[in-house]
Amino acid sequence: EKVDLREVWANAARDFTPWLAREENIALLSEAIGMELSVKDTDKSAGSSPTDIVCREAKTCHRVYVQIQLDKTDNEHLGKIIAYASKLDAVTIIWIAQKFKDEHRVALNWLNNNNTTKNLGFIGIEMELYRIDNSPIAPNFKIVSQNKWAKTTKQVPDLNTIRLEYWTVFCDLVEKRGEFKPAIPRNNWIRHSILSNFKLDMGNDSIRKTIHINVSLTGSNTKGKIAKLTQEKRGIEQEVNDKLDWKEGTIYLKKQNCDIYDKDSWAEQHEWLYEKLQVFHRVFTERIKNL
Repeated sequence: EKVDLREVWANAARDFTPWLAREENIALLSEAIGMELSVKDTDKSAGSSPTDIVCREAKTCHRVYVQIQLDKTDNEHLGKIIAYASKLDAVTIIWIAQKFKDEHRVALNWLNNNNTTKNLGFIGIEMELYRIDNSPIAPNFKIVSQNKWAKTTKQVPDLNTIRLEYWTVFCDLVEKRGEFKPAIPRNNWIRHSILSNFKLDMGNDSIRKTIHINVSLTGSNTKGKIAKLTQEKRGIEQEVNDKLDWKEGTIYLKKQNCDIYDKDSWAEQHEWLYEKLQVFHRVFTERIKNL
């Protein structure tokens, strides 16, 4: 189910900008565009608004500006990104909007093809949100225009292709072992249904080179249920035999140093995911039944 941005973030500066600036969410943007961004601040120069974010790209230390718009693109915001390019030391300017009008997408393509400044480029992104039942929102950064320089920094092979292959191989493993219901790959994550209100989600982050499994509850009062589980934190972590990340209404376990592009390590990564799928199923199922 596609979700309107305004249903989740009523105000760009107050709601969306702080959300995007969080480490885990700027990582999703980084992954989508093939750059490793870190947030430095919201920027107040050159007439920018509180919705704008200034970042640094890790490999080059170049400055990247992110302009946010929760509605359709307009000429006012197009003018702002041109002002950024002329007055600031930005190398890449990212314009995020709910929907790009054709004339603004064409304008970005023209700017990318005709500017003479080395490495200066513009990226246009349509922000999309999806939700399954009452699960947490799943953001998608859909690129509609991208500068040549950024394209050359993207990893090869295509990220979406490698993700689909990665999760297809894992789903085949799960189906072959027959312990869990088959799951369908969803871009960079998959979901296993355990109970009607209890799912186990697994995902990967190609930028930070991590894989993870997390508890996802659906239905009413999910945060309250997670809070009750938090009261058993010590016992749960002893049974899982790992320190878990308890935050924002869910429970995560991550594994570092997992490169999705390294196919030779897929078998090891998939074994870890399958083992944790078994462990999380054993540790959480009865507890959640009794909530």
